[in-house]
Formats: sequence, C-alpha cells, structure tokens
Amino acid sequence: MSATAQFQPGLKFPEWECVVTRTQQAEKLACCGLDPALHGDRIDITQLAYAAVMSALRAGISINGRVHMSQAFDLRAPVLLGEPLVVRGEVEAVIPDRRGEIEESRFDFVRPDGSIPLSTRRSSLVLDPKIGAAREAGSKPRPPEDPRAGKVLLARHRLVPEQVAAYSIEADNLIHSDPETARGFGFRAPIAAGLMAVHFMMAALCRPAPPERLRMTVRFRRPMFWDDALEVWGRHEADALSALAVVNADGKAASDCIVEEISCN
Repeated sequence: MSATAQFQPGLKFPEWECVVTRTQQAEKLACCGLDPALHGDRIDITQLAYAAVMSALRAGISINGRVHMSQAFDLRAPVLLGEPLVVRGEVEAVIPDRRGEIEESRFDFVRPDGSIPLSTRRSSLVLDPKIGAAREAGSKPRPPEDPRAGKVLLARHRLVPEQVAAYSIEADNLIHSDPETARGFGFRAPIAAGLMAVHFMMAALCRPAPPERLRMTVRFRRPMFWDDALEVWGRHEADALSALAVVNADGKAASDCIVEEISCN
C-alpha cells in the first residue's frame, strides 16, 4: 500500500504526548532567524502545527513529497513551554486533485484536565510525480495581484539552505533538503516548510505581546525556495493585525493569512 493510500477519511492518528521545550523552540526559531524572546515562556503555536506533521510519521506514514497548502489555528488559551499536551488527530477528507490528492486533517491539543487550548486544521497536497508542480495544460494564469496592497512592511527575512534543511530534519521530507528530490517534483530547488512562513507571521503577531486568543487561517500560495529573500506585510484594523502576507522577491505572495480574532493582555 502506498503512503498516499494510507490516508483515508476517518483515520485516527495514534495519540501521543507532546512537550515543546525552550531549547527545542529556540532551535526552530534559529532556523528562521527569529529571536525566541518574542514568545517569552509561551509556545509559538507554529511548533504545535509541526507536531501535527510528526503524527503522520508516528503512524508509520511517509510524508515525503507532500506540500503544505493551508493551516488554520484556533488558540483559546496560551500554552507554556514545557507543558505536556496529548495530540489527537484525524483525517477528515481526501480529495482528488489534478496534481494528485489533497489531504485534510484536524488536530486537538489536550491538557491533562481535558481542556483543549489549541485546535488546528491542515491540508496537504500529495503530488503525483508524473505531474509534479507543472500547470495544467491549457489553463490560464490568474490575473496579477499585489499582496502588499493596503498593507505596510513589517519585516524582512532571508532563507538559508542549511537552516531550511535543518528546520524539517525530523519530518524526513526530502523535498526540503535534497535538490534531486525537489526537481523530481517539478521545483527548481528544495522548498522551505510552509510553517517557516507561519513563524514569520507569529513573530509579527507577538508585537507588542504574544496573543492570548487567536483564530487565523494561513494559505500557502507558492513555494518558498530555500534561498529566497522574503518580506512580511501586514494590514491593521482597529489597532490589530487583520491580514498578513509573506512576499517573495518577485512581489508575489508565498503565503498569506486572515486573522479572524486576536486578543492580547
């Protein structure tokens, strides 16, 4: 049975206890060139989205070649570094796509008292290597759009190949570290994990303080290659960020997000 076939609606991933330590978080943020002090004693919730990726590996399912398409977060209460959480995940849908299949999964992070401070949903594209990342024949390109319109520049970041590879080392997905594998799926070079862009967004959302509650949906629009120069742009409404975009050197959105709710103390 192929790795793709193992993802079926209703599949429950094995439950496991996740603890994000200060050292682990600092290592991931260093791969992104970010200061861990931004989050204080709290977990950057991107870390828990990464834990959801690891659930597939714990189920014995390879994620090699999968491309992250979207990630939604519903943070109901802050989570502290070193706090134990049980990860509960389930595949909600597997949808045929012209490039392969799209997998949609939900994950809850459960405290010992049964409360759920964070839930996430993610979708991933399983590329058919015979199709790769090529555009469907005869399809028309989308009209150009400027993801920076109505936003202000918040930060600049430069991806470094060795750091991109190190970020995803536990996930064992060669599309992030091996040029030959990346070319086999139609990419010019290894691509960065989409969650690295989420770290950039969370760094922006942590100013002036990490959020107590947060609901947002991130869409991964284009690959971030492991040597890309990136900018983070944001739109403010009522003194809070309501939308973010991570923009590549061509002025195109690598990823963007809508912030449905945010509150800080």
